[in-house]
Amino acid sequence: MVSTKEGTTRIKPLLAAVCSWLVLLVTAPAHSEWVAGVTSDIDTHGVGGVAEYHWQDFATSGGFSGNIAVAGRLDADGDAWAGAGVAGRYAFPGGFFIEGSFMPGMYHSGDTDLGGALQFRSLIGAGFAINEDMAISLTIDHMSNGSTQSDNPGSDAVMLRFIFR
Repeated sequence: MVSTKEGTTRIKPLLAAVCSWLVLLVTAPAHSEWVAGVTSDIDTHGVGGVAEYHWQDFATSGGFSGNIAVAGRLDADGDAWAGAGVAGRYAFPGGFFIEGSFMPGMYHSGDTDLGGALQFRSLIGAGFAINEDMAISLTIDHMSNGSTQSDNPGSDAVMLRFIFR
């Protein structure tokens, strides 16, 4: 059991990170997007939240677009992760799309030990553009230290994501 003082100590850096994300989102340039989502760990069924920011596309070809992105995840067990990397999307006619990303990042373990602070998140999903400014997607991600540590249990999560442009 985590004492109130320990819980507060864990939460303060996470609140600072969330405030930084909000500043980033409010000052976002045109053609960028942000993502807010709800996640559930497949193994532990822990529930959490996800926030991402995707900069303006740096590559486009046909239905494909790619960009630089940052993301953060916090769950009810006190586990937290923040990373940066690349994200891509392929849009089909009619509003449907598939998406993926790869982001190395730093992990803080609460109740779930993933074998080290360095964790790589890979994500794949499918979604639908509701209109020009909003989309929704369902994704699955895998977080792993890539065997950079002797213990590498990994973690899988399902996310419902809301994308705002």
